[in-house]
Amino acid sequence: MLRWTTKLMRDEALMRRFADGDMRAFEALYARHKHALYQFVRRQCDIDAECEEVVQDTWLAVVRTASTYQVSAKFRTWLFRIAHNRLVDYWRSHGYSKRQLMIELDETVHSAQTGSTPGDVSSPLVLTQLLTKLSELPEEQTETLLLRAAGFSYAEIATITDSKQETVKSRLRYATQRMRVTAGVTS
Repeated sequence: MLRWTTKLMRDEALMRRFADGDMRAFEALYARHKHALYQFVRRQCDIDAECEEVVQDTWLAVVRTASTYQVSAKFRTWLFRIAHNRLVDYWRSHGYSKRQLMIELDETVHSAQTGSTPGDVSSPLVLTQLLTKLSELPEEQTETLLLRAAGFSYAEIATITDSKQETVKSRLRYATQRMRVTAGVTS
């Protein structure tokens, strides 16, 4: 019965229950958000082990700050804000160097079947170009584009990245323009 209850509860209520010592509430939160959080971090981290460390640090921060959690934003927005901060630390420790195209994705693209046409988005050539262009975007534009693709609103992205909403829209517009040029989309 309790398991069904946690499945039906909103994230913010689960976080309050976790702060009160309910481990099942944390397990429910973790199960709901682990994949999206990992994907967000993985797209911005070069090495699997470092990506896993950033994700683990994010969840540890959730555990450490549970008792002081305030419902000022959606839990997911708060979680991704923590991940953003951990990524900033990661980038600083790597001298703000430009992220390289992820080897695993590149290998996947090159090993894809060649049955598609060159203009097809699923074409290995087009995918390689898109992934390369994504890696060439400034960090802020890449992050904004990934957060928007993950379904966050402009306001939520602004909260996560500690930016103004107009800045988020601008970053997204410039990133989208550059990605459209790469994909050969006009208009």
